[in-house]
Amino acid sequence: MGIDVGGSGFRIGVFDTMSGELIGPLHQHRHGVSTGPTDVLDAICEAIERLQWEGPIGLGFPGAVEANRPITAPNLGEEWVDVDVSKHLMAFHGGRFVMLNDADAVALGEAQHGVGHGGAACVLTLTIGTGLGTSVHRDGSLVPNLEYGRLPHPTRGGCLEEHLSGRARTQENLSLEAWAMRFQEGLTHLEHRLQPDRIILYGGLMEHWDEIRPLLSAKAELVAATLRETAGPLGAAMAAHDL
Repeated sequence: MGIDVGGSGFRIGVFDTMSGELIGPLHQHRHGVSTGPTDVLDAICEAIERLQWEGPIGLGFPGAVEANRPITAPNLGEEWVDVDVSKHLMAFHGGRFVMLNDADAVALGEAQHGVGHGGAACVLTLTIGTGLGTSVHRDGSLVPNLEYGRLPHPTRGGCLEEHLSGRARTQENLSLEAWAMRFQEGLTHLEHRLQPDRIILYGGLMEHWDEIRPLLSAKAELVAATLRETAGPLGAAMAAHDL
């Protein structure tokens, strides 16, 4: 089972991790007024119960993660820091649980069952959602918990995700053209810093890829993710596969 927790809700599903195929429906749940750990984890437990699942569980989380506990939670709140998520879900996984950064889960799913890496030595995957997820694979290995979206913006003040995320576009009512100009600034900054060979873009804005692509430029190969809403939960399920 894979669970993808984001700033606005979570997705949950059961996967054949060898083929990448979803088994049954992908359930989507929007957070209520509270995004605190008790309310969100209770909702996740209810979803798992409905699916009648017992077995390995992987959970992607919107923040940095160490030892299956959040160490940052910029889009959900400080209450999440150091919460024992595995313990809360113990009745369902029996100790076969792994938690990872949500953008890292997306990158894992895309690497194996999505657009892939095409032989590139360094791949940067950008997840454009409530925040800005950033994941890097070097020579096929994932470098976890980078959270480059929290880096200072080079010219506009604040952090990169405040200007580059899908939420920023919605809050400021930006046209695709205006958002793409903003995104290009951050894209150039990250490319200069990381020197990737391939850049994969993932998130809801990819439904506008045909319009956005001509507005963006990069020295690296720039491609759209192909898995859409399943990349995060699939990648989380993959991380739990060998437990």
